[in-house]
Amino acid sequence: MKGKALFAVGVAVGYVWGSKSWPEVYRRIRGGTEKVMQNPEVRENVHQAADAVQESVPDILDNLFAAGKKLLERVETALPGILDSKNGQNGEDRPATVSTVKGDVVSDPAHADTTGADWTSEGGAAPEGPATNTPPKA
Repeated sequence: MKGKALFAVGVAVGYVWGSKSWPEVYRRIRGGTEKVMQNPEVRENVHQAADAVQESVPDILDNLFAAGKKLLERVETALPGILDSKNGQNGEDRPATVSTVKGDVVSDPAHADTTGADWTSEGGAAPEGPATNTPPKA
């Protein structure tokens, strides 16, 4: 139901935005919506739906909590000890990380990174254009 409602809203928005006479279409749709919302039966249904949602939220949260608890139990069963707080969460039992990548100093283009310096000597661009060996186009 939610998917159909979102699709209908998308179609309506696309129709309004895609129409050449969108201000008139927008006013017509808005007027129709206001007429529908003024209907006492529709208003009552909206209030009932809002009340139903408010009543069901605690149950939904309880169900989500129970499902999360079951998931953690299954994970603990499949991978014993993974959820223990002593199992290296603060990094005590983990081996030190050693970088295998060499430093990238040679390719650093910022040899002169002072304010106002152009990078033409470093392969960068100047205010006149890119630093190339070709003369600028006239």
